[in-house]
Amino acid sequence: MKKNIILFSFFLYCSIIFADSPGTTGFQFLKMDASARSSAMAGAFVAISNDVNVLHYNPAGIALVDQRTGSASYVNHLLDFNSGYMAVVLPKIGPGNFGFSALYMDYGNFTKTDTEAQELGEFGANSVSLAGSYAAVIYPNLYAGASAKYVHFTIDNFSSDALAIDAGVQYYIPSQLLTLGVAVNNLGQAVTAFIEKKDPLPTGMRVGLAKRLAHLPLLLGVNAYKYKSERWQAAIGGEFTLSENLFLRLGYDLLGRDLNTNIGTSKETFAGTAIGLGLNVNNIHVDYSFTSFGEIGSLNRFTISSQF
Repeated sequence: MKKNIILFSFFLYCSIIFADSPGTTGFQFLKMDASARSSAMAGAFVAISNDVNVLHYNPAGIALVDQRTGSASYVNHLLDFNSGYMAVVLPKIGPGNFGFSALYMDYGNFTKTDTEAQELGEFGANSVSLAGSYAAVIYPNLYAGASAKYVHFTIDNFSSDALAIDAGVQYYIPSQLLTLGVAVNNLGQAVTAFIEKKDPLPTGMRVGLAKRLAHLPLLLGVNAYKYKSERWQAAIGGEFTLSENLFLRLGYDLLGRDLNTNIGTSKETFAGTAIGLGLNVNNIHVDYSFTSFGEIGSLNRFTISSQF
């Protein structure tokens, strides 16, 4: 009973953080956006290529990276949960490129109580996902990649582990400046349980395109995505090149409709929207994004990346 109370208390907090996730499980953090650039484009990233952070969405996207690149992101989440993402790509390892990434979330400390609401101290919780990836050009303009993941989740003295894979392809059509992408994420299962029942992973599928307009300095991304036991959603994002070193990004995720509480406030109006800026200084890339979850709150995300 004591174990169940601790887990229930924790997942109650998480149900607020992942309001889009009916039947929230311990692995829902895998659905977070990875970087400031991708979140500013509302996660419409499955067909974006040559970006180290595309590892989180479609590992095929690193096939064209031609220099060693690293990236680190941080976000102070809702309820002061702290999370981050880091990724590294090493090109020309054999016929393709190797990547490594890590996603983490620290949920902080919570009050532990018994069935009579008597405080028993505090407990902490955290989660991490480690992934090794490989991608290559398998045919002219056709890229494929895959990632192998180890996922670990700890709540108080209890923990759960899972193994999963991501896999995806991208196809570039030069005459249209168009890239098509499809990926499957978090395909796997838990190998150990918190108590008895093994929580399922949020297996998902993404399909979409990235189009660079010929007569406008705009990169447009459009995605449709679905997680197991949830309905299809869609997201659209754009990146405007304001100058050689400055970028403006905008995005909207239809998930914002599910965050509508019918209160009618201005915060609710912008639920699902995102905006961000990117600045390149020498070999350093600094990105920022603001994402609205309506009345639930908003997120500020920062990413710094560089070639080395």
